[in-house]
Amino acid sequence: MNEMMLLELDGWTALVRSPDVRTPTGIFLLLHGYTGNEKSMTVFTRNLPASAWIIQPRGPYPTSEGGYKWIDSPHGLIASFAEFQKAIEKLNLALGSWKSKLGLPEMPLDVIGFSQGAVAAMVFTITFPALVRRAACLSGFIPDDTLLFVQDRPLEGKPIFMAHGTEDTTVPFHRAQKAETILNSLGAEVTFCTAAVGHRISAGCYRRYTNYFRQASDPGLLSLNK
Repeated sequence: MNEMMLLELDGWTALVRSPDVRTPTGIFLLLHGYTGNEKSMTVFTRNLPASAWIIQPRGPYPTSEGGYKWIDSPHGLIASFAEFQKAIEKLNLALGSWKSKLGLPEMPLDVIGFSQGAVAAMVFTITFPALVRRAACLSGFIPDDTLLFVQDRPLEGKPIFMAHGTEDTTVPFHRAQKAETILNSLGAEVTFCTAAVGHRISAGCYRRYTNYFRQASDPGLLSLNK
């Protein structure tokens, strides 16, 4: 069984799962939603390749409701791209420290986020496209002002999986539709799964999600889900 460890470094906390092979196939970075913590995304790791490292960081800011968040802002659904980008730049520095502490060589990185973590995952991918192989936006959105901060098509050919419930009242479905439009305009290759559920991922979309990522070393499997 893969080893789980709690890593505390430079003021950050992360739950880390080591691979079951000597030559890992990549790293999965999973970002939790508002009021979540380093354990919240474990449900999304169950069918990810055992040959990859999995890093689940805790958001840096506590919320008044308990748990943690990624931006120190009360704006929530109307937060600016710049607010998320500031947090993401700090997260990327932390990721470098974690990789150094664990002795990890350069390898492919996949970024997955749920709800506010999905926003963070998308901003991470847009800000550091050369670092990310593919990404997933689960029940999330992209800040409305994103295109004011981004030039050209930094996500050209980048595979991105989206899943969203059409009955979501936390992050309304139209926000996901707008996110898909923004991602397409930035050049991403989007696979979008929808279902008549609320602020969660349906069983069908979860199966598509796991199929999408189950062989991180084989991009050819992406064609199964399009």
